[in-house]
Amino acid sequence: MMIERSNKLPVKHPGLIFNERILVRHEISITEAAKKLHMSRKQVSLFANGNSDVSVSLAKKLEVSTGISAGFWLNTQKSYDLFKSKDVVVEAEPLYSFG
Repeated sequence: MMIERSNKLPVKHPGLIFNERILVRHEISITEAAKKLHMSRKQVSLFANGNSDVSVSLAKKLEVSTGISAGFWLNTQKSYDLFKSKDVVVEAEPLYSFG
């Protein structure tokens, strides 16, 4: 039996994961999270609703406040960005023969 990979599986924005797995699960409000993350309520809200990306600084804050590594948050952002751009056509040529 052959297993096929699919790029059709949805990849969630890391903010939505944070919202579902941290805020909702532990009944933490955006306001409370903002205070503990030392961020504005608006910044946390934008992130938790998938409207702003994870920066290195935010990833480190999330690591301290959730115990989930900064690498996880940054890798999730990278995966999300790549998934969103999977159909983008780019113009480029090989710099050297690598085949």
